[in-house]
Amino acid sequence: MKNFFLMFIIIFSNPLYAEEFTILCEISKSLNNKSLNTRFSKKISIKNKTVENISGNYFDRLIIFNDRELIMHNYVFETSSSFSLDNNVWTSYNKEFIDIYSCKKKRRQ
Repeated sequence: MKNFFLMFIIIFSNPLYAEEFTILCEISKSLNNKSLNTRFSKKISIKNKTVENISGNYFDRLIIFNDRELIMHNYVFETSSSFSLDNNVWTSYNKEFIDIYSCKKKRRQ
């Protein structure tokens, strides 16, 4: 019983979000806006409130970064995006299309 209690404390004593992690996003269904990529990845720092592009969907400018979501705007492709830190869904949209990406978090080791 002591071992179980010790494991419980170790597992749940870590913060919910790592200070820095990478998201790997892939289109959920079919891509509507053909100027976007079907998959991309970004590095997110909770501590510094920054987003760094690693691959795909370039030129995003961070507008809002709070404890629940990120909102970005891309002035080159005239799209806006939001990323939910709660359910790991990235949504890109413009006046014609909405595309929804499913993302996986990869914590930095």
